[in-house]
Amino acid sequence: MADSYHHGDLRPALLDAAARLIRDGGTDALTLRALAEAVGVSRTAPYRHFKDKAELLVAVAAEGFERLRAALRAVNASGAAGLAPFEAMGVAYVRFAVENPAHYRLMYGREALARREVPALQTTADAAYYELVALITAGQASGALRTGDPEALAYVAWATVHGLASLLVDGQMEQPDDVEALARLTARTLLEGLAG
Repeated sequence: MADSYHHGDLRPALLDAAARLIRDGGTDALTLRALAEAVGVSRTAPYRHFKDKAELLVAVAAEGFERLRAALRAVNASGAAGLAPFEAMGVAYVRFAVENPAHYRLMYGREALARREVPALQTTADAAYYELVALITAGQASGALRTGDPEALAYVAWATVHGLASLLVDGQMEQPDDVEALARLTARTLLEGLAG
């Protein structure tokens, strides 16, 4: 089967298809052969972009972190004042996890964590985390948040919201009708301890 993609278009299509395959069948369902079939290209075409499944999983996880960062960055760019941005960031994080469970599980799963030494993956994961650090730093500067090491406070905030997201995504708690309301409550409760 001839490749029908122009140069530069195939990699994004492969990443999208890989995310769908993971969503539908988990990482075990993802093979480079299945990926080629899903995209409609030759069996060898994915190997031009990924040397093996491990490299593909890292790329999918990195793409997930990029999407998460974009959602968090939108909160930072909103210009909202006071504590509202922190609540909004918590909601954005939980919403991303619930709407993209396959990406989320992969991003924080054993396959990706075992490959964090890969610069592209670590860089994208750090970039998402530093959106939260930037928000905390700005909150401290405005007096909305208490002083302290912004990275340490970011770890506390991340752990709290990540815990809720993981419980929801993994089905360890019943998903409420209004996930965003629960995420807002979680963020507000956290903020009571972080407020300046």
